[in-house]
Amino acid sequence: MNYLLKKGETVALTVAPEGCSLRMDRGSAWLTRYEDSRDYSLRPGETFAISAPGAVVIEALEDTTFTLEYACTGGPARATIQVGLGLPSPVAMELH
Repeated sequence: MNYLLKKGETVALTVAPEGCSLRMDRGSAWLTRYEDSRDYSLRPGETFAISAPGAVVIEALEDTTFTLEYACTGGPARATIQVGLGLPSPVAMELH
């Protein structure tokens, strides 16, 4: 699935089961992962593997497009994407 974020927009991404990757197609983004003290920066052509449970927060450093690719797990894959991190009512989408 392909996604577009405008500069400064954020999303929180939770994927089940684990075993997917996020590929940066255009622009750049900052990422941080639940229970990981490191921060990551992705540029076009780079990939970030999501291999452990927990949320990944993505912030677009400029207008950005990325692709979420699932590994073949033998079962249905699901992603929950929360657009924006503030209140009162972020949009949540579940993709099956």
